[in-house]
Amino acid sequence: MLLKCDIAVVGGGASGMAAAAAAAEAGAEVIVIEKNANVGGNGLFPRGVFAVNSRLQKTKLIKADPDQIFTSAMEFSHWKIDPDLVRTLIDKSGETIDWLSEKGVGFTDVVHHLPGQTPEVFHITDKDLNAGKAVIKVLAEYCRSSGVKLLTGCTGKKLILDSCRAVFGIMAESKQDGEIRIEASKVIICTGGFAGNADMISRFYPDFNPDKVAAGGGMRHTGDGVRMALEAGAGIEGNFAMEMAAPKIRGFEPLNLLLGKPWNIWLNRSGRRFADEGIVYNFSMAANACLRQPEAEMWVIFDSAAMKKTLSEGRDMIELIHISPDAELRLEQTIEKAVQEGIAVESGSLEVIAEFIGCPAESVIETIGRYNSYCRSGRDAAYAKNRGSMLECSEPPYYAVKAGVDMLITHGGIRVDQQFRALNDDYNPVPGLYVAGVDFGGVDADVYNVEMSGHGFGFALNSGRMAGENAAASLKK
Repeated sequence: MLLKCDIAVVGGGASGMAAAAAAAEAGAEVIVIEKNANVGGNGLFPRGVFAVNSRLQKTKLIKADPDQIFTSAMEFSHWKIDPDLVRTLIDKSGETIDWLSEKGVGFTDVVHHLPGQTPEVFHITDKDLNAGKAVIKVLAEYCRSSGVKLLTGCTGKKLILDSCRAVFGIMAESKQDGEIRIEASKVIICTGGFAGNADMISRFYPDFNPDKVAAGGGMRHTGDGVRMALEAGAGIEGNFAMEMAAPKIRGFEPLNLLLGKPWNIWLNRSGRRFADEGIVYNFSMAANACLRQPEAEMWVIFDSAAMKKTLSEGRDMIELIHISPDAELRLEQTIEKAVQEGIAVESGSLEVIAEFIGCPAESVIETIGRYNSYCRSGRDAAYAKNRGSMLECSEPPYYAVKAGVDMLITHGGIRVDQQFRALNDDYNPVPGLYVAGVDFGGVDADVYNVEMSGHGFGFALNSGRMAGENAAASLKK
């Protein structure tokens, strides 16, 4: 089958749908191919969108200074990332929220994502429809109404190059129609990273040990876009960030009400404490701390007083967004199930907790005794934990939950310029090729920047929108 269009978008996630909508809005004829049965991809999961200087922020009197956000982002990465690219994405972010709002996305609030975080940059929608689903729903409806052709169940295989190695289309394979040749003046790659490609992970994250990290939230995309761009002559941007989170446990979602609190105690397999548990809110840093432990294992310890405090104080803002509304009702049953399946233990004895961990009882007793002395003195002499997050662990029953690290999604890949054109190893554009979403690199270094909350989703939308606008504008030139 032969199809022709102005712009072919490879991938129907957040960046792909934003690219298609922006290009169609500019008058281009667009075809989107999506491997899955429906559009959305990893764009369906985010709970909020990063943005600076949106209309919603201004109406709430939130003064989000783009210079301050930019400086913070560059310092966090130790200037390992592309400052011009980061600046472009930050400066466009508020306008993109307004663009989405005008199309029908119902953003309701801007909230903090870390305790005391200012300015608030995390844009959320109604709690019954998370931001990702709300955005994808609106963009998909807009694309359909604007004449964009959405080909689902269709996988991109190879970019089509002319004799000068300019990209002018893509070969794809459809479950329904077989091989499809799509000829297009421009191609935009937005295939969602390579979290499901062991070879690429080994190549681009040489220090990453998949045996120590579970496959957590998100889809396991296989890096089709990165592979095709490399085959077409694009170059790799040197820095990659694996978005990871800890402490994580799979299949017992209500337990997150308890695991996500800073007054818990984290022990390794030796029964020793290893971090300021207050970093639980910054999930990437928490993951780093866990990965340093033997076999990347951790046990979250709390007592009945901590559980009462958690349930009596209610949820914080992020728990309201991320945890299902009936979690409290299912918590007791979930704890029982976790104990039955060997994921958790409940006991009036610290010796039993130590046996569950598999370490000497004296290690747990000594560690918790020392921690309790820190709580009584009001100073964590080991890791300088915030006093407001310190709570003695001395009221049985005691609980221990075995947790670890989850891998969410990869960030990084193809080198691009500020128009999101793919660049080759000489930093020259690959004619006809654009890259957006997490398939391009240069905006995250080795650790995902949680302090710039929601920027993975926000940058995907922004880069997709700008790639679509720039590709459409280049047609007119």
